[in-house]
Amino acid sequence: RRTVTLIFNVTVPATTDATNRDVNIVGTLARLDGGHPDWDPGATPMTRVNATLWTTTLTGQEGTQLEYKYALEDWEHGEKDATCGEIGNRQVTLTYGTDGVHKVADTVVNWRNVAPCGN
Repeated sequence: RRTVTLIFNVTVPATTDATNRDVNIVGTLARLDGGHPDWDPGATPMTRVNATLWTTTLTGQEGTQLEYKYALEDWEHGEKDATCGEIGNRQVTLTYGTDGVHKVADTVVNWRNVAPCGN
């Protein structure tokens, strides 16, 4: 199997910067290269591009299936839907495509315990 470069770009609410917290990708990341832990909301911080965009680049083997979510360093600040409700795990299967780069673009609508979802 071939190695895939997996690029996650996530658009976050404008309220994110005011939390002074890093956006983390959380999930079955032990399936990827790099020794990431599974489901640890503070272990895999992303890079801030601007106030509403964060990114990270990971690698893994073609065909690997992941489940994941986004969190602001802990589960008290996990992602929520437009009505502040729980959302299911996101899913992606690494695909090599034509150039070995798999890009994922997600949007977080709200964070738990960040206005309008509490506090």
